[in-house]
Amino acid sequence: MTNKAKKKKNLGSHIFLDTVNISVTSLLLEYNIFMYPTNVSLTSLNADMSWTTFNGKLYFFSCNELNWSSSRAFCVSKGADLVTITSQTEQSFLASKMKAWYWIGLNDLKTEGHWVWVNNQTLSETGVQFWHKRESGKSEPDNWKEEDLTGENYSWFDISCNYQIKFICEKK
Repeated sequence: MTNKAKKKKNLGSHIFLDTVNISVTSLLLEYNIFMYPTNVSLTSLNADMSWTTFNGKLYFFSCNELNWSSSRAFCVSKGADLVTITSQTEQSFLASKMKAWYWIGLNDLKTEGHWVWVNNQTLSETGVQFWHKRESGKSEPDNWKEEDLTGENYSWFDISCNYQIKFICEKK
C-alpha cells in the first residue's frame, strides 16, 4: 500500500471515529438531560399535582418552567408523558386551558425538521398539525429562526428545547 493510500485510509478511520464519538457524546448528553433534570425540586412540582380529565385522558398543566427534556422526565416520573395531540377537539380543549406557552410531546431532536411525537408517531400518522402562520405568510416550523412570542391562537411554534417554559403531561 502506498503512503498516499495509507494516509487516505487513516483519514477515513479518523472521520469514522470522530462521527462515532460525536454520536456517543450526543447520546450521553440526551441521557444526562433526561436522567438528571434541572435543579427544580420535584417536591415543589408535586405540590400542585392536579389532573384534569378530558375524553378519557388525564392532563396536568404545570405551573413550573423546565426545558423540554426535564419536562418530559417529570411527566414520565408520574406515569405519564408530554401530551400527544391527536385531534382538533383535543387541541381546542388544551387551548382553552392555556395561559402561557407549554411544552408538548412533539420534537425533532433526532433529525431537524422531522417531527415525531413522544409515542414515536409522526405528524402524518396523527393527521393533525396546528403550526402557527404569520401575517407575512411564513409559517412554523422555522427551526426557531424567527421567534414570535405572542402565541396567537395557541398554535404550535418551533423553539429551542433549552427554553424553560411550562408543560402539559398526559396519562391515558
